[in-house]
Amino acid sequence: MLRAAAAGFGALGLLSGLAAAVITEAGDNWGYSAYAAMPLDVEIAIFYSAMGMLVTWRKPRNLVGWALLTIAAWDGVVAVMTALVGSFESPDQPIVRVLMAIQNGGWAPPIWAIATLLPLIYPEGRLPSKHLWWAVGISVLGIVGYVAGLTLLDGDYGGKYNVKNPAAVPSLQDFAGALTDISENVLLVMSGVALVTLAVRWWRSGGVKARQLSLLFWASLFGAVQAGVREIIAFPPVPDHILEVLAAAFVPMAVAVAVTRDRLYDLDLAVRRGVVTVAVVASLLACYLGLFALLSLTMSVTSVFNAGLAGAAIFPIALLLTKWVRQVTWGRRVDIIEAVTGLGQRMRDRLEIPEVPAAVCEEIVGSLRLRLARLELETGDGVRTLAEVRQCEAEAEPVTFELWHRGTVVGRLVVAPPEGHEHLDEMTVQALASLADQVAPVVAALRLDEELLRSREQLVTAREEERLRLSRDLHDDVGPTLAGIRLQLDAVRAKLPDDASALDLMDRAVVAIQDALGIVRRVAYRLRPPELDTLGLVGALRELSVFLSGPTLRVETVLPDEVTALSKSVEVAAYRIVAEALTNVVKHAQATSASVSLLIDDRGVVVEVRDDGVGLPEDAGNRGMGLRFMAQRAQEISGEFSYRNTSPGLLVRAILPATRA
Repeated sequence: MLRAAAAGFGALGLLSGLAAAVITEAGDNWGYSAYAAMPLDVEIAIFYSAMGMLVTWRKPRNLVGWALLTIAAWDGVVAVMTALVGSFESPDQPIVRVLMAIQNGGWAPPIWAIATLLPLIYPEGRLPSKHLWWAVGISVLGIVGYVAGLTLLDGDYGGKYNVKNPAAVPSLQDFAGALTDISENVLLVMSGVALVTLAVRWWRSGGVKARQLSLLFWASLFGAVQAGVREIIAFPPVPDHILEVLAAAFVPMAVAVAVTRDRLYDLDLAVRRGVVTVAVVASLLACYLGLFALLSLTMSVTSVFNAGLAGAAIFPIALLLTKWVRQVTWGRRVDIIEAVTGLGQRMRDRLEIPEVPAAVCEEIVGSLRLRLARLELETGDGVRTLAEVRQCEAEAEPVTFELWHRGTVVGRLVVAPPEGHEHLDEMTVQALASLADQVAPVVAALRLDEELLRSREQLVTAREEERLRLSRDLHDDVGPTLAGIRLQLDAVRAKLPDDASALDLMDRAVVAIQDALGIVRRVAYRLRPPELDTLGLVGALRELSVFLSGPTLRVETVLPDEVTALSKSVEVAAYRIVAEALTNVVKHAQATSASVSLLIDDRGVVVEVRDDGVGLPEDAGNRGMGLRFMAQRAQEISGEFSYRNTSPGLLVRAILPATRA
């Protein structure tokens, strides 16, 4: 019901505005003073009706839409009355006198309502505070007083013929003049109050609400300034009309920008595209008419020539104007090709797969100006964050895009709307959805890579567990068994006479068993250094450093007093890397001192071996088995290995994951 009534009001405004323009054009009355405000009235009737219908269609109870419709319908009807007064052949007809009496003061309420009442209820359609009812009451009284004064004042209709105001009362002219002046001053003050109230609400608001209020504030401020300037300075007719038309047009334009860019009133995409199209057409038409009017004033040539010249002049700037209007109404357009191209360039430059998620988030936040971008990986253990880039704290609820690859959700892209927005517009959603499709294969590759690393870590852990078991079996079972056999042989040998022929065989058996014990110890050590179990990682590294120190090489240690128990794979890898690095120092470095350090920080377990030797040649990585051995030890548990020549000597560094036992 409300929508039907709103559609009726809107149709009345649109049709009456068009009718006023047609009647005025048919009578060729644009040049008469009575029709000076006709362009303004037609503009208000048409554009305010369109915007009012859009608002009430989605929010039928919002007073902003009804205010726009009422202003448009009222102004359109008055404009038709003005046009009809000059269309009759004689001013003495009764209908002319009735129309003249109504339109003489009827033009004022819409103009003053735009200046005083509309800013108070925008955008929610209600007063921001109950304490502002006094402003509404005074504004309404001022409008009523102003209309009453104009109705009683004597006036002429400056058209094809002069028509006196039939409602004028000669005896009340002084009263009517004073009432009009006082009401006008009251309305000017209330316009200032409405403007200040709008500015205060803008100052106290934030985000999208602040931008919506700022648009109407600047539009209202322009209207107030241009009205004051036109009162002081006498402009030529055409610039004077252009200023007042622009002042009235900026108000629905401010609402249109809020509707399209900030999704005010939650209008759907098709309606908002229609608003943008109307805004573009209206802007082009206004520029064309302005150029036409300017050429008509400055050049004494035919209207046809002026029309053609104005059309030729408007064509070069049409593209720029269209782009500007669309950017103002839609906001910043999302160039998905640019975003994907930038992302592809960064992915091509960053060859390491683990660096790709950060590059993706940075590109999304930078190109789309979002507050937050986060890439999450779906794993068997749950969701894990790969990378996150945050411009500021996200006040709005984040939006999640699932990353699909081969029918499986491999991850999620979580974003927060740009600063000042509570949601993403359709273009940004489409851009991010397309971008998510481009990123999904990369995340899938990361998922496979992580699963491979996890499998390798599990294999390494299982290997170390098995090596530990074998080492213990050799140490606890095979070793004692061989030692027992040797003791038995020693006991048997002691009972044999000194000249027994079996003594030589017994001695060789004892030596063989002794060698077998040595082999068992070496195999057990290679499987897992027993010092790690008896002394721990720190004690084992100290023991190793002392063992490899000698008269020509001093090995120092910088180790923590205690290290929380690490996983067996990490302990073995750290110990083996240090052992191999120190072995290389002893064999090849020609060093006099070396140091071993161990640190656990945010990076993980950091192990370093330094020496003051001759360093390594540039191609050492291709020839040295020791370097490959150390790198392999680090990489198989998802660690990092590096080395570099220093002055003097060599620095070997391994960063291993701080995986707990």
